[in-house]
Amino acid sequence: MSLSSFFLILPAVLLLTVLVDMTVDQTNIQQDILNSQDVMGVATDLEASLPLVGREVLRDKSLEVIHSGKPLSNSRKEVKEELQNRMDSFCSRYCGDGMLVECKILNVDNSFDPFCVEVKSRCTVNKGTLKHQVNLTQNISLVNGSFPIYDPLPFIKCRNYGGATIKGDRTYYGSSLENYLKSRGIENFEAYENATSALSIKKCPYDPYILHGDTDELVNLKNCIDNGFYHESSDGSCFLCRLEGRGTCPHYGMETFITPAPSDNTLFSNPLGNVSLSNNSSNAPSSVDHVIFNDTGSHGTYSGCRLIYFTNGTHNFQIYLDNSHRQKYGLPNF
Repeated sequence: MSLSSFFLILPAVLLLTVLVDMTVDQTNIQQDILNSQDVMGVATDLEASLPLVGREVLRDKSLEVIHSGKPLSNSRKEVKEELQNRMDSFCSRYCGDGMLVECKILNVDNSFDPFCVEVKSRCTVNKGTLKHQVNLTQNISLVNGSFPIYDPLPFIKCRNYGGATIKGDRTYYGSSLENYLKSRGIENFEAYENATSALSIKKCPYDPYILHGDTDELVNLKNCIDNGFYHESSDGSCFLCRLEGRGTCPHYGMETFITPAPSDNTLFSNPLGNVSLSNNSSNAPSSVDHVIFNDTGSHGTYSGCRLIYFTNGTHNFQIYLDNSHRQKYGLPNF
C-alpha cells in the first residue's frame, strides 16, 4: 500500500473506530439504564414489602404467645430476629443475574404512635457497577381490619388460672380472670366471672375520647365496647410489652375495657323482699385492662363504680370505672 493510499483510507479507519466506540458506549449506557431500573425496582419493592412482612411477624408472635400462654422474654429482640430471617428469605429471590440484595434490620422498638411499631433498616441493592443503599425508618401498623393483630396480654395473665379462650372476635375469660383477681386478694373479684374483652387491636374512632359520653343512652360507649376498640393511654402497656406479659410499662401505650358479663335484672320475691338473681355489685375493680392487670401491688388494681351503659329489659350491661377514666371518656362521675 502506498503512502497516499494509506492517507486516503485513514479517515475511514478513524471513523469506524469512533463508531465502534460510540456503539460500545451506547450499549454500556443502555445496560446501565437497565441495571438502574432493576436496582430501583428492587429497592422500591423492599421498602413496600418490609411493613407487610413485619405485620406478619407481629401477628405470628402474638398468636405464638396466645397459644402457649408464655410471654416473650425480650420481644424487641425476638421480633427483630424473626423479621431479619424473613427479610433474608425475601431478599434471596433477587440474588441472581449479578444482583446482590440485602435488608439489614437495625432496630425494632416503640413508635411515637402506640398503634404502630417502629422498624429501622438498611436496604442495599447491587447490580453491575451500580449500588443503591438507603436507611429506612418505617412504622408498622397494628391496626388492619383485614389482617388482625391480636392482644396476647390476657392469655399470659390468666394462663395459670384456668386460661382465657377465643370466642368469635372476643377474648373470653370464663372463671380465669375471677381466679386471677382472687389470687391477688382483690375485693369483689366475682364481678369478672365470664368477662370478655377485645381480641385484636382496633383503634377507637371516637376521638376526642369524651365523645364516648356525648350521646343519649351512651350509644358511643356501647359501640366502642361492642367493637372492642383500644385507646391511647400513658398508663396502658405498649404492644411490645404486652408480648412480654406486662400489664403496665414505661412507654406510651394503649388500654381497652374488660367487660363483666351482663347482670340479670329480673327480680324474685322472698320474705326479705325483692332480690336480684345475679350479683349486682356497685363496686368492683375498674374495667380498664391496665388496672385489672396491674400486678405491681393491690394498690394498682383500684375500684370503680358500676356504670350501666345499656339494658335490654332483662339484662344490664355494665362496666366499673373510677372517676379519672370517667372524665377521660366524658362519662358522669359518681
